[in-house]
Amino acid sequence: MLLVGSYPPCHDRPVTYRAETGTDSALAARLAAIASIGAAVIHLAVIPSHWRDWMPAGLFFASVAVFQVIWALAAWARPGTPLLGAGILVNGGCVALWVWSRTAGVPFGPHAGVPEQVAAADICALLLQCYVVMGAAWAWLRIYRQESVSKVGSVLVLLGANTVIASAVLAGVSSSFVGPDHHAPAEAQSGHHAPAQAPVIDQSAPVSVAPAAPGHDDGTAHHHD
Repeated sequence: MLLVGSYPPCHDRPVTYRAETGTDSALAARLAAIASIGAAVIHLAVIPSHWRDWMPAGLFFASVAVFQVIWALAAWARPGTPLLGAGILVNGGCVALWVWSRTAGVPFGPHAGVPEQVAAADICALLLQCYVVMGAAWAWLRIYRQESVSKVGSVLVLLGANTVIASAVLAGVSSSFVGPDHHAPAEAQSGHHAPAQAPVIDQSAPVSVAPAAPGHDDGTAHHHD
């Protein structure tokens, strides 16, 4: 017999969980959200250079940046398992694509198969996205056995994370305006240049010999008694 106001368990309905406020899972999700905002800012800064190089690449970075901002706002407020899974999937895919583009080169586009140069902005965005994956994964794993975190501890952790992430964003955005071309030739990427060839001397041309200075014995002067 069911009591009034009670509902039978429904095993066919998917069950989702979200982190409760003041727990380690919620704190990890909020740290991942801050890192996601930082990665989005760097991606927004590099859109113009990628857009000039190839318009689909600029659209890709714009789409990733928009997703990272929306995901961060949602993860800060209600970090549920589907949302955390989406953050892990998208940011993990971006990390894998970055490694691919810097080793084998992307398989399509005007620079297909050409490994791109590693820049400071790339490293900063890469590290922030890795932290999004780790923070979201931690929040997902701990969402079923959450532990309470004091407000003081949460504030200290958030302040420290904000300082580190802000420094990474500042370095990444600054380098995006002065960084070299991502598709520079291999010689420019390595910093080495081909050695200059020695000038070719025409052996058939007459060779002029300067007269010897007075008093200088070049071995051909005649000696008199």
